[in-house]
Amino acid sequence: MRLKGKVCVVTGSSRGIGAAIARAYAREGATVAVTYKSSKEAGEEVARECGSELCLPLDVCSRESIRACFAAVAERHDRIDVLVNNAGVNRTGDFDEITDEMWDDVVDTDLKGVFLCCQEALPHLPDNGRVINIGSLSGEYGGPRTPSYAAAKMGVMALTHCMARFVAHRGITVNCLSPGVIDSDLTTQSMPPFLKEKILPLILLGRLGRYDEVTEAAIFLASEGASYVTAQTLSVNGGAWVR
Repeated sequence: MRLKGKVCVVTGSSRGIGAAIARAYAREGATVAVTYKSSKEAGEEVARECGSELCLPLDVCSRESIRACFAAVAERHDRIDVLVNNAGVNRTGDFDEITDEMWDDVVDTDLKGVFLCCQEALPHLPDNGRVINIGSLSGEYGGPRTPSYAAAKMGVMALTHCMARFVAHRGITVNCLSPGVIDSDLTTQSMPPFLKEKILPLILLGRLGRYDEVTEAAIFLASEGASYVTAQTLSVNGGAWVR
């Protein structure tokens, strides 16, 4: 078991990629704190699957909520070995259709939320801890109908470098895991069939990614096998390219 004995917090882990990472970490022997924003029932179901007693409310846009969540984990387990900043939203629209409200919703959650979680985790991260920020292919090339999401995810990559520099002296690694187009709940909601048909030819492997292909990368970055990997963006995107 690659994560045996590790205490892990996965933000936004009541569904989608976050839930998949939480389950994968539990299978690798980790103690996982599952977090949710709106669906306590969904969070509790994932926690049961992970064999975890920790299912905590978390709004990553609220420093107070983050502080309370992390304090609850530390009170039970004294530390947070691995933080996965996964919580995120996407509001799609053409460039000239994005409203102030849409922009603020995405950037506050997907970028500021990651910053707040990283900052609030610092007192609880032991030396040689791990921080994994979930990015996106959109942040690497600019999604066609996701300007706020793309900007936020590019910001996450830069934030990853900043924090990695700040904590390197403690042996803490900070990396960005950047999935491509994954067959997930978020993809189903935000991508109409015609857009999927346009995207598939731009993926060298010719298909959408799977949850397990993302979780294997997440396990690696959290494990001792990645002890000399920091300030990096690991893209799991099937060889996606832009023409």
